[in-house]
Amino acid sequence: MTFYTYSYLTTQHSSWQYVRIGVLIALLIVFIGLFVYYLRHQWNVKYKDLSIITATVLFLVLGLQINSLVSLQSSSKQTGEITTTIQQVAKQLKVKPAKISINATSIGSDILVKSPKGYYRLVYSSDGATFVLEAVTLENPQIKLVKE
Repeated sequence: MTFYTYSYLTTQHSSWQYVRIGVLIALLIVFIGLFVYYLRHQWNVKYKDLSIITATVLFLVLGLQINSLVSLQSSSKQTGEITTTIQQVAKQLKVKPAKISINATSIGSDILVKSPKGYYRLVYSSDGATFVLEAVTLENPQIKLVKE
């Protein structure tokens, strides 16, 4: 069973975004450079072809980046909901959120919480706005903890 720490859930999505934006900026600079060189030397058609190829790759990467941003926004919203739940659980158990681990990255059913005080199951109400903590005992727990 895999449990995710509070720090993992709050920082998991930010690392690849900078690399993707860097690639996008580099492609944009290459495209502008090739296009300017083509405008200066219009008799040399290879720079026109290279700028068209670079523009095509640029638009492809831009489309992938936009798709990634939409999925990142959705994932961040779900992670925000689960981190808020962790904060509420920590408040109820009177421990710091950093000491709590949870076996899901988004809100759902059958969520288990691992804390220094033991294991708990989150039981949500029908509207999903409130929950009840129920102490549980795991038999032969094989816990894998995913940290930051």
